[in-house]
Amino acid sequence: MVDIEHGTWKSKDGKLVKYTKENYRLNSQDDFNEYHLQITRWPKTTSIEIVVMSGDEGDDYENRWSDSTVYRYVKLPHAEFEAKRDELIQKVVELANQQFGYITF
Repeated sequence: MVDIEHGTWKSKDGKLVKYTKENYRLNSQDDFNEYHLQITRWPKTTSIEIVVMSGDEGDDYENRWSDSTVYRYVKLPHAEFEAKRDELIQKVVELANQQFGYITF
């Protein structure tokens, strides 16, 4: 399942930049972290990130995730990203496995 978010980011100089995020929850055997593959489309580029959401399993589900960290792996022009999309996603999941342990897409 994919969650899609449309938003606007404000740059340091006050410029408003529109983006679209595709967020895919990754499967993991980790009880304390949740992992997401995130594809963000900016006006000129597309990036792939892994988002790690950390929390305490004792909290109720709505309030469980107290911290998140974004690890950007790739940022490419749209055409280059689309030409290599599947290969790039596979590579990012492999790198995330090396960094965080067993996760699958």
